[in-house]
Amino acid sequence: MDQLRQFKQFIEQAEQVWTQIAASPRGKPVYTVNGVDYTPLPERYGSKRKISRIFRRYWGIKLTERMIRNLRLRLVKGKLCVPYRIYPPLPMKVVSLKWKKNSLNQKVISAVLSGGSRNVRVDYRFIRSGNTVSFTIMKRSNCEYDLRYRAQGASTAHTRNQQKKKNQKGRNNLLKPP
Repeated sequence: MDQLRQFKQFIEQAEQVWTQIAASPRGKPVYTVNGVDYTPLPERYGSKRKISRIFRRYWGIKLTERMIRNLRLRLVKGKLCVPYRIYPPLPMKVVSLKWKKNSLNQKVISAVLSGGSRNVRVDYRFIRSGNTVSFTIMKRSNCEYDLRYRAQGASTAHTRNQQKKKNQKGRNNLLKPP
């Protein structure tokens, strides 16, 4: 039971790290580039390498790269910046945990997270590589519905359906005789 409590803490910290970086520059100057407002990150997040190191404490390489891409970083006036916006509430608080697989170097945990508009069930695959003591999250389910973990070019089912409707309307107009 004590190990499950440690994983609960680990998951909560891992879920919060992206938001801590994205929301860190509040109160800083705002630069507008092509109609988008950007604000510089604090010095401790001043490079992609520094951000990557922070994410890698918890996440595997693929998820780290995805999370950095979803920060939408841009270099403005020699400083690394993120778009200035208010982020919606994201599921970060662990409500419950359940073991799915528990072996020496690999663990699969199902967690229910709260904090967004509703509770979300997420499966995490933890891997311990080599002789290290710590685990790393290598996989996370429900990535497509969370803006932090969304793959590039991925969209929600709602936006995919709307795009299909637009394409069908255009196709129907092409098929109509003049």
